[in-house]
Amino acid sequence: MANSGPMAPGIATIDNKQKQIKIGSILFAFVILFGFLSIPFQHGLKPAGHSLLAVLLFMVVLWVTEAVSYSASSIILIAATAVVVGFTPDGHGHIVGTTAALNMALSGFATGIWVLVACALIIATALGKTGLAQRIGLSVLYVLGTNTRRVYLGLSVMCYIFVLVVPAQAAVAVVMTAICMGIIAEYNIKNNQNFAKGMLLIVAQGSGIAGLGILTSGAPPLQADRFIGLATHHTISWIDWLVYGLPFSIAMFVVLYFLIVWMFPPEMDELEGGRQLLRSKLRDMGPMPAKEKRLLIIMVATIILWATSSIQPIDNSTVAVLAAAAILFPGIGVVSWDEIVKSVNWGTIMLFGAAISLGTYLLKTGAAAWVAKSTIGQLGFEHLPMWLVLILVAFAFGIFSLGFSARTAAVAALVPTVLGFAQNLHVANMNVWGFTLILYYAIQFTAVVPVNDPMAIIAFGSNTFTVKDMLKLSIPLVIISMLLIGLFAMTYWHWLGVI
Repeated sequence: MANSGPMAPGIATIDNKQKQIKIGSILFAFVILFGFLSIPFQHGLKPAGHSLLAVLLFMVVLWVTEAVSYSASSIILIAATAVVVGFTPDGHGHIVGTTAALNMALSGFATGIWVLVACALIIATALGKTGLAQRIGLSVLYVLGTNTRRVYLGLSVMCYIFVLVVPAQAAVAVVMTAICMGIIAEYNIKNNQNFAKGMLLIVAQGSGIAGLGILTSGAPPLQADRFIGLATHHTISWIDWLVYGLPFSIAMFVVLYFLIVWMFPPEMDELEGGRQLLRSKLRDMGPMPAKEKRLLIIMVATIILWATSSIQPIDNSTVAVLAAAAILFPGIGVVSWDEIVKSVNWGTIMLFGAAISLGTYLLKTGAAAWVAKSTIGQLGFEHLPMWLVLILVAFAFGIFSLGFSARTAAVAALVPTVLGFAQNLHVANMNVWGFTLILYYAIQFTAVVPVNDPMAIIAFGSNTFTVKDMLKLSIPLVIISMLLIGLFAMTYWHWLGVI
C-alpha cells in the first residue's frame, strides 16, 4: 500500500489554527467556570444553583464555540455536574457529594420523555429503512402535481405529514432532503437554480416550523413540556399542544411559502416530464410490501394513541415504547436491532438526557428564576401590554438562541430562564405556562444561518443554497413571525386562555 504524501502546508496551517481555536475555547470555558464560581452571590442564589449556573456557562461556551462535538458534550456535562456540584456546600456544614451530584446529572435519563425520544429515533429509522417515507413523499407530489409552486406546496404538506409520523425533526429533514435531491436529479434541475434553492430552504426552515404544533415531533417540544410541567404543575396534552401551536405554525408556513416564491421565484412554471416521471418512480417501487403495510398500521395506531392521550390511560412515552417494540418484535417487526444500532445517532440521545437533568435542576434550585429576576426582570416590563412584552422578550430569547446549533441545548439553557422570568413578572391574569410555551416557539424557530439548526445544516449539505440565501430569507421570516406572536397573543391565544 502506497504511503500518502506529506500534508500540504496550507492544510496543515488551517488544521493547526483550528486546534488552537478549540484549545483556546476550552481554556476560556474553564476561565468562565472558575470565574463565576469565585463570585460571591449573597442574595437569592443557593450554593447548588450557583454551581449549576457555572456549569451551564461552561457548557454554553463549549456549545457556542463548538470546541467539542455535541455528542461528546453530553459526557462532559455529566462529569462537570458531578464534580462541580459534588464539591458544593450543602448548607449544613457538608458537601453535596459526587454520588448525589452524579444522580442529579443522570436524572434526565430516568424520565419518560427521554425514553420517548430514544424510541422516536427507532421509529424514524424504520420509516427510512423500509422506504415508507419516500413512498409517502412521492405520492404527495404526484397528487398535487408538478407545477413548481405546487411542488413547494407539496413539500410544505410533507413537512406536516412527516413531523406527525417521524418523531425527530432532524430525521424529517434527512427524508425531505433526499426527496428534494431526487426531484433535482430526475428533472435535471441545477443546484444553483432558484427552484432548487426554494425546495431546500423549505426543508431548512419548514421541518422545524411544522413541528411547533406537534408535541411528539422531536426532543425540544418534549423537553419544553417537561420543564413547563415541572415548574407550573400544568399538563399540556398532545391534542392541547396541537390546538395551541398548529394555527401559529401554519401562519408561519404561509409566510415562509410566500417569501420563498417572492425571493426565489422558480425559473419554470412546470417541471418537464410532469407527473409521468413521478408515476414511473412509484411504479419502480412496486406495490406496497408487507413490511411497509405493517409499519403504516403501527404508525396510524401510534398517532391515534398520542392524539387521545387525555381520554385513555396510556401516556405518550409508553405509546412510543409500544411502537418501538412492535417495530422490532419477531414476526411483525420491520427492522433488525443491528440496523437500528448502525443508524441511530446515540450522541443525540445522550445530550438530550444530560440537558433534561441540567434544566430540571436549574428550576428546582431556583437558579433559573434568579437569573431571570437579576437580568430581564429588571427592565420593568410589568407596565407594558402583554402582547408587546411577548414580542420584546421573544426577540431577546430568539437572539440568545442563535448561539446554539442544537435546539436541545438551547431549550435546556433558555426555557428554564423563561420560566423564571415569567414567574417573577407580576402581570395580572398571566399564565406562566402559556407565556413560556409561546417563548419556546420563538426559541425553536429563530434560525438565520445553517449552523443555528440541525435541520438547516442537513439541507445546507445539499449545496443548493448559500448562507447569504438563508440570511436573505430568514431575517424577514423571523421578524414577521415575532410580530405574529403579538397578533396571536391579542387574539387566538387570548381567546383560548393561553395568555
